[in-house]
Amino acid sequence: MPGDLGRSRLLRASCAVLLAILLATAVAAQQPPANPIDRWNRMSPEERERELAKLPPGRARQIRQRIARYNQMRPEEQKALRDRYDTFSHLPPDKQQIVRDRLREFRRLPQARQPVVHREVVRLRSLPEAQRQASMNGDEFHSQFSPQEQQIIRDLTAYMAN
Repeated sequence: MPGDLGRSRLLRASCAVLLAILLATAVAAQQPPANPIDRWNRMSPEERERELAKLPPGRARQIRQRIARYNQMRPEEQKALRDRYDTFSHLPPDKQQIVRDRLREFRRLPQARQPVVHREVVRLRSLPEAQRQASMNGDEFHSQFSPQEQQIIRDLTAYMAN
């Protein structure tokens, strides 16, 4: 029957559209959340300023500075930062808090110690887990770093490794 053929085609087309929408929604749901700087960068300048105007002036200034610093990075540095953000955002809340606490402690270290501790974190992140543990259990590690620095290094390498 001609009417049944038309309805059948319409039903198939409707099913195809619905399937495409469902697949697109499923794919979008699997996308990791963009990091905050990428979200700000995706906004038009007008939209960004409208959103920043809603914030306290100090916070808006801080965000502008971070966006500018991020945009001046080389692409590989931006990728490394996005990867670290992704790693952090997938940690459970209690581990995220530990990382925040250790980063706060790191920023309170004397200026001369910060690069030394940072280099050690970077070095240990590049090692396989067994070597990393052996290094952190060694005498040299214990003699080079204070107990506070050791904890900062341990936690940042454990929770933010590669």
